[in-house]
Amino acid sequence: MIAALLALVLTAGALPPNVLLISVDTLRADSLGCYGSPLPASPNLDRFAQESRLFEDCVCEVPLTLPSMGSMLSSRFPRTTGTRRNGLKMPKDTPLVTEQFKAAGYYTFCVQSNWTLKAKLCGLDRGFDVYEDGFHTKRWGIVKPERYADEVNRVALDLLKNRPADKPFFAWVHYSDPHAPYRKHHEYNPTGIKFWQWNKKDRVRARYASEVAYADAHAGQLLAALPENTAIVFTADHGESLYEHNYLGHGRRVHQTNIHIPLIIHAPGVAAGRTKTPVSGIDIGPTLLALAGLSKANGMLGMNLLDSSLPFSRTRVVETYGGAVPNVPGAKAILAERRPMRQSVLLDGWKLILNGNEAELYYLPNDPMEEHDLARNDPGRIEPLRALIKQWNKATHSQPDTTGETLSPDDLQALESLGYIK
Repeated sequence: MIAALLALVLTAGALPPNVLLISVDTLRADSLGCYGSPLPASPNLDRFAQESRLFEDCVCEVPLTLPSMGSMLSSRFPRTTGTRRNGLKMPKDTPLVTEQFKAAGYYTFCVQSNWTLKAKLCGLDRGFDVYEDGFHTKRWGIVKPERYADEVNRVALDLLKNRPADKPFFAWVHYSDPHAPYRKHHEYNPTGIKFWQWNKKDRVRARYASEVAYADAHAGQLLAALPENTAIVFTADHGESLYEHNYLGHGRRVHQTNIHIPLIIHAPGVAAGRTKTPVSGIDIGPTLLALAGLSKANGMLGMNLLDSSLPFSRTRVVETYGGAVPNVPGAKAILAERRPMRQSVLLDGWKLILNGNEAELYYLPNDPMEEHDLARNDPGRIEPLRALIKQWNKATHSQPDTTGETLSPDDLQALESLGYIK
C-alpha cells in the first residue's frame, strides 16, 4: 500500500495529503449547533461540518481522556491494552497510528493541553517527532493542569509554519478548555444572559457553553491556517454530564451525555453530508491511516469509516472504571482486579446500562436524553442485551492494568484539580 501510494505521489509530482486530528476535551456532541444545540456556541465548527462528513452516532470506548484517546490511536479497547484509567501508560508493544505515519515518511507533531496526556504519564508520544506538552508552570504554588486554547494555537501554528517543506505532516492538536473547572469568557457568552443572573446549575451550564465557544473560536483559527492539501478529523475524547441523571462530570457514568462524541471528517473525495451509521472511537485510527492511503496495523480492531459498506447494525460496548490511578501503595494492584463500574451495550437504537445488578434500558431514537427507563416495562429485552455484554467481555480478553509512572506531587495536584483523584 505504501509503495503504491508513493508511486502515485511521484507520478502526480505532489506530496501525500497532510492529516490532522483535532480533539477537544470533554466536548459533548450536543453542545455543538451541528449536533442540535440551540446555542450559538460553535459557528466555526458548524460551518466546518457543513462541508464535511458528520457522524451523528459516535461513542467513545471509555469516558476518560487517556483510555479514549489511546483507543483512537491504537484502535484497541482500553481493557485489551490495560489502559482503563488516566495515569496508566500505553504498552510499548501496542502499535500506534503515529508510528505508521512516521514510517511512511510523514513529519509528525502534537500539541497537548491536558495533564493526563503528558508523555511521561500516557505513553502516546511514540512516533511523534515533536510531542509538545510543556505546560508545567505554577501560579501561587498551584499547578496549572491545562493549557488554554490561545497557547495551544500559538504552539501549533508555530510548528505548522516551521515544519519540513519536503514532507507531509500528521498532527494531533488537543484543546482542553471545556474541561472542568469551567472558566467564563466574557467575550464568549452563547447564552446571552449575565452570568450572575443564573442559578447554580444554569451558571455551570453557562460557563461550560462559554468554554465551548472559546474552544470553537480557536479551532476555527487553526482550521483557517491549514494548507489546502490537509485531511481533517475532528472529535472529542468524551462528553460531560451537566447535572443530567444527578451527575456533574464524566468518568463514572455511561449515559449519552458522557459517551456521545462528535466526529466530523473533511478530506478531498469525502462527500459532505450526515450519516447515522453507528461508529466508535476505535474506528478513528484506521480512518486516519486511510486518509493517507495507509493500511491499519495487525491487531487494530476498528473500521475504516471511508469504506462505503459500513454496517448500519452494530453492537458497541462502552464501559468505565472511573478516575485515575492514585499514588498510594497497593492501590494499583487493587484497582487492577476491580470490575468495570458500569458497562453499556448499544444496538439498533436500544441501550442497556449495567451497574452491578441494576439495569437501565432506553430506546434512544425516542429518548435521546435517557429520561425514560424501560427496564420494568420491557424486561424481556434486557437478557439478550446483557448476553451481548458477556460475549464482548469474553472476546476482548481483559488485560491487567499497565504500569504507570510514579505520580509526582505536581501530578497528584494536577489530577486532583481535574477531578480524577478524590
